[in-house]
Amino acid sequence: MLTVDQAQEAILAACPGLNPVRLPLLDAYGHALAEEVVADAPLPPFDNSAMDGYAVLAADTSGASSEHGVSLRVLGDLPAGQAPRFTVTPGTAVRIMTGAPLPPGADAVVMVEDTRTEGETVLIFDEASAGQHIRPAGDDVAPGQTVLTAGRALDAAALAMLAAAGRSQVMVTRRPRIAVLTTGDEVVDTDGPLAPGQIRNSNRYGLYGQVRDAGCELSHLAHVGDDPEAVRAALRAAADSGDAVITTGGVSVGDYDFMKQVLQDMGQMDFWRVAVKPGKPLAFGSISGKPLFGLPGNPVSAMLTFELFVRPALRKMAGCSRIHRPCATGVLKSDVRHYPGRREFQRARIEWEEGQLVARPLSGQGSHQLFGLVASNGLIVIPEESEGVAAGETVQVIILNEGE
Repeated sequence: MLTVDQAQEAILAACPGLNPVRLPLLDAYGHALAEEVVADAPLPPFDNSAMDGYAVLAADTSGASSEHGVSLRVLGDLPAGQAPRFTVTPGTAVRIMTGAPLPPGADAVVMVEDTRTEGETVLIFDEASAGQHIRPAGDDVAPGQTVLTAGRALDAAALAMLAAAGRSQVMVTRRPRIAVLTTGDEVVDTDGPLAPGQIRNSNRYGLYGQVRDAGCELSHLAHVGDDPEAVRAALRAAADSGDAVITTGGVSVGDYDFMKQVLQDMGQMDFWRVAVKPGKPLAFGSISGKPLFGLPGNPVSAMLTFELFVRPALRKMAGCSRIHRPCATGVLKSDVRHYPGRREFQRARIEWEEGQLVARPLSGQGSHQLFGLVASNGLIVIPEESEGVAAGETVQVIILNEGE
């Protein structure tokens, strides 16, 4: 069997990134940036007011206080979006709105809360300093500054930065199109009663969600029974539909596990067992020149092996620079038993307590027990050689749901 690290390295080496495409900004959300973005102008592009108030010469406000107002003649108003029409000279002020360009001559802004209007004059009740409440040109971004690097997944903040930099289109990596094929005579869809020996197809929906969460599109979603010819036809259709194929079931050593043999006949099998728990019967290869991931049939094994082996590969294909989930160290809150030989990933609740990260293993760690997966927001990593970890010891954890 390959180790977890060996399997991950082999999979990533066999999954190259896809070609870039140019998209309008509103269509680029969620894609990985395929170019470096450099600002060609300062942000903000001009000195502007950070407050509603009055643009003044700071020296004119000397001696102003809540008891003593300094009187200045108001030249006029300057709303946001308009060019300055007045020049501030000694003894004068311009009423200015937030975001409006600073008028020539002014070197400070006094908040409207510190003033009182009297006809064509304004009383200033706060002594200003030069630069007060002014946002200088280039205060956020200087010309020539790199604002986004290739591989950044375009979230809301990135889209806002691109728009501020004047980019209406951007080069991104095309989203991978993924085919999902579940297998098994005993597996039926969610509607209708269950006959004896049948189970519902949770893998169909769990993997659909994981593919979407990885930033990919679903190109094909199908189920096939335990028949070699049906599996062959289903694999061919799945491979023709997208950039990679994910299957569940049929890769172990049972009499009805046909997927492994059919894949060896139709394509290439690189490996089919990994020293991981849960999920030892994990296959990887290719069909029609496209990566194929053969995941175990048990739902928890399928979803966890997707997290560990498939998701990083899909993120790499999508052009993302950050392909792995965040990892940390935490304090174990209860004992964990482990038999040496395979690296184990136990479902857990990862939380902050009294200034430290703690990891609580959940009950129900079986490869068929979905409830523990639903309740978890992370995984505890138990090394291959470990004979168990005691409460209070430090363990590595993988954060699955940062917001949970």
